[in-house]
Amino acid sequence: MARVLLGAAGLYFILAAALALHMGLIADYRLGLVYAHIGGLGFLALGLVGALYLARPDLAAGFFAWAHFWLHMIGLPVLLIGLTMTQLDAFMTGHTIALIGMALVLLSALALTINLWSRAGTDRRALTGNHP
Repeated sequence: MARVLLGAAGLYFILAAALALHMGLIADYRLGLVYAHIGGLGFLALGLVGALYLARPDLAAGFFAWAHFWLHMIGLPVLLIGLTMTQLDAFMTGHTIALIGMALVLLSALALTINLWSRAGTDRRALTGNHP
């Protein structure tokens, strides 16, 4: 899962850079809010969790890890589509879509928090007796 999260983070980084270039070339910065969410929730959040799971592969297993993964991977594009629509003159429809995406991303954050809270403090070596 770590590799998929890091790969997705890289794709969101490319998307953010491409959107920034596009906005600069046409001198229209209405999608700045979308750009910020691509960078924050796409590149940074997914990259951080991917790095965490790379360092601690045991955290990437279980229901809450998978719930976080799928809720975030579905919720973020829905959120970005909705935010884009709100900025391009389809506010009410975009707002509704963005709210659905935000709810999914919030649920993903909750799943991640439960996963980390319940598992990050456990040292697998201490539990198995394989420690120096």
